Amino acid sequence: MSLLLLIPVVLPFVAGIYILKRNFEERAAREKFVSTAVIINAIIVIALSLLVRDQELVLLPIIPNNPIALKIDNLGATFASMVALLWILCIYYAFEYMKHEGDENRFFGFYTMTFGVMVGITFASNLVTLYLFYEFLTLCTVPLVLHGDTIQAKTATRIYIIFSIFGAALALMGIAMIAMNGDGTTAFAAGGILPAALTGASVIQIAYLFTFFGFGVKSAIMPFHAWLPCASVAPTPVSALLHAVAVVKAGVFAIARVTYFTIGPELLQGTVAQYVALGATLVTIVYGSAMALMSQHLKRRLAYSTVSQLSYILFGIALMSGDGYLGGMIHLFGHAIVKITLFLCAGAIIYKTGREYVWELKGIGKAMPVTMVVFTIASFALVGIPPLPGFFSKWYLSTAVFSAGGNMFGFIGLIALGISALLTAVYLFSICANAFIPGEGFDYEAANKDVSDPNRYMTVPLTILAVAIVLFGLLISPLINILTL
Repeated sequence: MSLLLLIPVVLPFVAGIYILKRNFEERAAREKFVSTAVIINAIIVIALSLLVRDQELVLLPIIPNNPIALKIDNLGATFASMVALLWILCIYYAFEYMKHEGDENRFFGFYTMTFGVMVGITFASNLVTLYLFYEFLTLCTVPLVLHGDTIQAKTATRIYIIFSIFGAALALMGIAMIAMNGDGTTAFAAGGILPAALTGASVIQIAYLFTFFGFGVKSAIMPFHAWLPCASVAPTPVSALLHAVAVVKAGVFAIARVTYFTIGPELLQGTVAQYVALGATLVTIVYGSAMALMSQHLKRRLAYSTVSQLSYILFGIALMSGDGYLGGMIHLFGHAIVKITLFLCAGAIIYKTGREYVWELKGIGKAMPVTMVVFTIASFALVGIPPLPGFFSKWYLSTAVFSAGGNMFGFIGLIALGISALLTAVYLFSICANAFIPGEGFDYEAANKDVSDPNRYMTVPLTILAVAIVLFGLLISPLINILTL
């Protein structure tokens, strides 16, 4: 049964290479092939996540005690299922959006291969395997960031590569230190695998900070965040991939694995390493929100929002408690659905109007009602209006602060979260308000002549995502049960 774990990792690679090599004469033929490959792979991922647990498949025993191996647990299964479902929606959206971008074979080839890499990350049995797929993720997404082949795209790609290489080097050093100071293995186990005798040890603290900031590069933790806003020059389906589902969430996922499944929170509680990690997340939360408010470019505003929101998750992880972990993981899943929705709405606006700046969206709600209603629902969710996803994650993060017994960084965190929530409301709700209530004397016809919602390839995924956001909040209990340590 464990052999089946290899299929959803390999299938997208095979399909992606085929897409790159074949010259599709008709767009419809390519769309049929891509959608079939993605849907089949998604079904396999979800089926395995439901039916196959705790069975390890060793692929390559190249490092003693650390083979390249796959295994599914609750966290990996839940994350993989979410990735699979969102990938389907993104693919159909991209069929329409990429019509004006060109070089669609290359785009869909690497976009499909990235799906397989993400499955490898979520199904990784140990830290070495996760790291290997983490590096593959950079290789597969570089062509996607570069897709436009403009000066801005080339600059963003260089920055992305430099930051990724630096982060990978830091993470690798941390992984090596963890392996050398334990029993040589980096296999995942709830609560960690290192002996209690290493509690507070300097070498473990250094190893944790190396992995935290190394993997944190893709999570846009300050001061390693600059690549993310730059990467917003990529086509919107890529931005959605980078900012919501794949790259940034891979970094967060890796840090959660290191903290709660490799080192163990008990070894790090009350240490300098924990306080450094908490401090970095709090600065990033406020900084990202402030920069989002000041950014007038729509996708760049959402990019800085991602910088801030990712550190909500990292803050929960760094609290080193059950409630902190739960709050962080709820935000991981909630933010993925909400932020991909916001980016796809932004892409729909750009696709239909060519407008990229916030001040150009005045009155657009009447011309593009589906797009802007969905954008508004997602905005409410990100701010944390109950009963939408952001409310529950912030509730558990706040609970974690109080249950920690007065940790100074925890209470500062409450202030940071409050400031960020206020700024988030301003930089999102101002867009919604101007879209639907532009003020007296506004000439709708002159401002939005010939503007309308995109076709069903875009509006159907947007509508499904809006429904998913609402259901996420209303039916959150099963997710809480699955994620609770």
